[in-house]
Amino acid sequence: MSRFSPDIRIRQLFGARLRILIFVYLFILLVFIGRIGFWTLFHQRRYQELARSNFIHPQRLNAPRGRIFSRDGRLLAVNRITYSIGISPFGIDEKELKITLQYLDDIFSSDFDAREKEVLSLRPKWRSLPLARNLSLEETSPILERQWDLPGLRISSDFKRYYPAGSVFSHIIGYLGYVSPSQIAQYKDKGYERDDLVGKTGLEYVYEDLLRGVAGREIVQRDARGRYCKTLETEAAQPGRDIYLTLDLGLQKRADLVLQRRNGVIIVMNPQNGDILAMVSYPRYDNNRPGSLLDSGAPVCFLNKAIQENYIPASTMKMVTAMAGLDAGIPADTKYECRGLYYLPDWKRPFKCDLETGHGKIDLREALQYSCNIYFYISVQKIGGSSFLQWMLNFGYGTPTGIDLPFEVAGSLPIHTIDSMPPGNLLNLSIGQGLVSATPLQVLVSYSIFANGGKMIRPHLMQYHSDGEGERTYFTPQTDSLHLNPEHRKSVLEGLIAVVNSPDGTGNRAGFLKEWKVAGKTGTAERKESRDDAWFVCFAPYDEPEVAVLVFLEEAGFGGSNAAPLARDILEYYFQNRERLQ
Repeated sequence: MSRFSPDIRIRQLFGARLRILIFVYLFILLVFIGRIGFWTLFHQRRYQELARSNFIHPQRLNAPRGRIFSRDGRLLAVNRITYSIGISPFGIDEKELKITLQYLDDIFSSDFDAREKEVLSLRPKWRSLPLARNLSLEETSPILERQWDLPGLRISSDFKRYYPAGSVFSHIIGYLGYVSPSQIAQYKDKGYERDDLVGKTGLEYVYEDLLRGVAGREIVQRDARGRYCKTLETEAAQPGRDIYLTLDLGLQKRADLVLQRRNGVIIVMNPQNGDILAMVSYPRYDNNRPGSLLDSGAPVCFLNKAIQENYIPASTMKMVTAMAGLDAGIPADTKYECRGLYYLPDWKRPFKCDLETGHGKIDLREALQYSCNIYFYISVQKIGGSSFLQWMLNFGYGTPTGIDLPFEVAGSLPIHTIDSMPPGNLLNLSIGQGLVSATPLQVLVSYSIFANGGKMIRPHLMQYHSDGEGERTYFTPQTDSLHLNPEHRKSVLEGLIAVVNSPDGTGNRAGFLKEWKVAGKTGTAERKESRDDAWFVCFAPYDEPEVAVLVFLEEAGFGGSNAAPLARDILEYYFQNRERLQ
């Protein structure tokens, strides 16, 4: 026997086994392919329906927006549950779409049929096109009852912003609007989607990131016609943070009542910490219906004149001129003679004082008390343009106050022309006329800096914000300081006290009570073709100031007789409710 025969037998045995394995493998493969073919040929429709009927769709849950409260805990902005109706082309044909749109036409008396092509063009098809928003449960009930018979219909709950105080706070709180096509790129990176609501102005705009919250998500199962079957998974939305303001509802309403629909502004502020207690601008708008007329038929204005309009500050600027004059070395007891007219060398026309017969020889205290122009004409020439400009900047003119409201304007100063301007222009600047303008809030801030002894505190409306568990984060205003010589401040303060408390002071006729200890300044800004604008700004008590008030009235005439009485009414309310407002 050959010595190789055992190897041959092993190979033969291995080959036989391999052939058996190959045969078994091929048999199993043929059975598997046969079964696939069988189910494909005879059960195709059934499995297509099963696949289509198990459509899983993630959908967004909008977060409740944070609420806004007044300093005394009164609701100023809240959410109301509303319903939205949309339609999706997923799983329906044109005939079914027409049926659904026609039914909605009949319910809402709208032409939804015209949007058929827009619906059919949606990609991906499970997306829905919004048809109606902000619906009540009563309006939605007829549709909910027939939802199963309306292919493609989507009904979802949402939140509508509601402002209980209405237009009284409209310029402060602002309103919401849908993300516009031009804003999509701006908001997309922050997780916003088309047709999301965002703050358009006011605090709703400034604190959008705090108020918005975090959207949730739910996974729902829909059938072949896109109808809801069940919710498989839910991730709850996180509400936005609640914001508590420095504003007082009662004082705001009183300021609005005092203004009596006159074009102008009233602002009340704590000069020690920058809290805005009230801010009213008229005309206004209804932020529950931003695009509609007011029920009263009054004019509509979206401009917050307290911060978004520049005005001639007039004689309110004389406080700044007085401080600049003392700093320039003009003693407070220095007397200049006022004869009603002041003649500037090589100047064609004389400069006038309000009192045509003149005030005679007067010092700084009397110049403020009578609001004598001539005294300040003479003073500013000794101060010089650059030094006077620096003092205006020191008191906040020419730069925004930084209040937490959007679109604030900066006012204007002749910064680049102060050294080259004609001398007559400098005289006009000294009494707040000519090439200077300011917002009402800037004027109030300048007097708050004076009242508190030089603390430059950023005015603000935010007191604190809190989460759902009550954890508070308080607003810390930005601060700086301005050195005010105590003796100089005392001299100017005496003049401001005399404005209100001396029998012949320009603000005395308003009737401020002595115990309030009010110091202030009137202003009357000239207009060329209409009545003058009226100003009055004050603070109290003058020895320990805790409240500052500004009243500005367009085309109202003399500040002492028109604006000051309104400030008197505001202070009366303040001192009657002093404990709550401090």
